[in-house]
Amino acid sequence: MKQNRKNNPPNNKQLQGKDRIGLVARKIAAKLLGSVLDEKKNLDALIDAKHGDYAYIALIAKDRALIRAILMTCLRRKGQIDDALSKVLDRKTPKNATHLTHSLSVAAAQILFLDVPDRAAVDLAVTAIGEDRRTARFSSLANAVLRRLSKEKTEILQSQNVGQLCMPPWLFKRFRKSFGKSRAGPIAEILCHEAALDLTVKSSPEFWAEKFSGIVLPNGSVRLIPKGPIPDMDGYDDGEWWVQDAAAAMPATLLGDISGLRVADLCAAPGGKTAQLIHAGAQVTAIEKSQSRLQRLQENLERLKLSANIINADILQWQPEQLFDSILLDAPCSSTGTIRRHPDILWTKTSEDITTLAKLQFDLWSKAIEFLKPGGLILFSNCSLDREEGEDLYAKILKSRDDIEPDPILASEAPGLNDAITGQGTLRTLPIHFPNSDVRLAGLDGFFAARLRRK
Repeated sequence: MKQNRKNNPPNNKQLQGKDRIGLVARKIAAKLLGSVLDEKKNLDALIDAKHGDYAYIALIAKDRALIRAILMTCLRRKGQIDDALSKVLDRKTPKNATHLTHSLSVAAAQILFLDVPDRAAVDLAVTAIGEDRRTARFSSLANAVLRRLSKEKTEILQSQNVGQLCMPPWLFKRFRKSFGKSRAGPIAEILCHEAALDLTVKSSPEFWAEKFSGIVLPNGSVRLIPKGPIPDMDGYDDGEWWVQDAAAAMPATLLGDISGLRVADLCAAPGGKTAQLIHAGAQVTAIEKSQSRLQRLQENLERLKLSANIINADILQWQPEQLFDSILLDAPCSSTGTIRRHPDILWTKTSEDITTLAKLQFDLWSKAIEFLKPGGLILFSNCSLDREEGEDLYAKILKSRDDIEPDPILASEAPGLNDAITGQGTLRTLPIHFPNSDVRLAGLDGFFAARLRRK
């Protein structure tokens, strides 16, 4: 029996109780991985606890957490997983056998990177493959490949160039062009690691850092390693803080003293920057095109016990009754700066998407300037790491009109980030900023911000 257990694929009788539940979770993980990679669906939408995939929602919290961990790892480490599987496969899998590929990837993610016993990962994967009519004929192949991967994983991982493997070639090439060879590799490598949780707090960062066993970052954000569901954390129901990457918290502070001023937050959802502006004393008008995102904005402000004038509108088609003293435009972008939190971006975005989004940002920026009083400030930002959506776009907008002038961002306005201030006087945060010996506490989202004044 022991010999058969070792060399043969498991049968259904061998998987009972908890194993059968684990089998369901892994089947769902393979299906959702295919939805992202083959259909380019948004991962956050698929694993949303209320509106996500129906099979995912039906599971208990523990199994949903396992699926999330598997999917995040599969996407974050896809290049490494593909490379590892290629080393233990004698021949490529058939081109149309995508479900087999996704099932092998789910198992490989557990074997290579997750705290799951190799035998369990192999047995469950082989059973899942054997029970699916699309892949049943490959169950013996899967058994052999995954057992070999389990034996050779240490050697394989040590041989890999992690940074380059974790990036699609087109994206790594753009990183190298934008940031140089010496920084492109470290940026790509840290993107392979899950980011910490950053909070913007209403008061006393030191108090909340101590309560959550976290740290206070130079900009005042509180950083921690979460140990359970966010809504269960102290202060959540009382609206004492909100989740917001430290880099995303910076743009709203770059408008200076806005107490009593009329400030517009354009493309406002999910509302972190809106909350900052309100908390700073501004009279805020928050504008959001998407009805579903607008609802999320409203829910977030209600929890935080903050209020704003909320408008559902497309700013390209909208006109304010009065001009604003200041404007914050956090524009839709490729979101390449948030890959640590949203690794599906690696495989769902293209170079063409960046060009299309940069054009939209130019149009939004040009329109938003029309909403601003003479002498007022407009702060443009996005969470892209690409120059086409940042530095190049800024240069283009300056050349496009003569009623604006640069208002350079100073190093003193970005604590701990002197090297994030560019020669243009703009802000460019990178995933390698805010280093820490514990990679889980290191880094920032990639952000670009530029400030202009209307003449």
